[in-house]
Amino acid sequence: MIRYRNSNTGDVVERPEPSARLEHLPNWERLDTPKAPAGGGGGGPSGPEADKPPARSASKAEWQEYARSVARDADEVNAIDGMTKEQLIEQYGGGG
Repeated sequence: MIRYRNSNTGDVVERPEPSARLEHLPNWERLDTPKAPAGGGGGGPSGPEADKPPARSASKAEWQEYARSVARDADEVNAIDGMTKEQLIEQYGGGG
């Protein structure tokens, strides 16, 4: 996963591949993401689980983190903090 951080807002987004758009915007910087250790251990889900939304019962913070990871652009990322948990679930798929 490729991570980018917005130097104006501090927002962080993840993309499965490098984003040409974010690479060229002056306020976004690419962060080095540590590789998950062999054996599947690590700080978060990997593989197919990484693409699934959290369970409806997950915290709002978990939903915000997931939403940032799938947001399409900086405007969408910026709107996430102002959304309720229910809005996050509605927009980002509460099927979990």
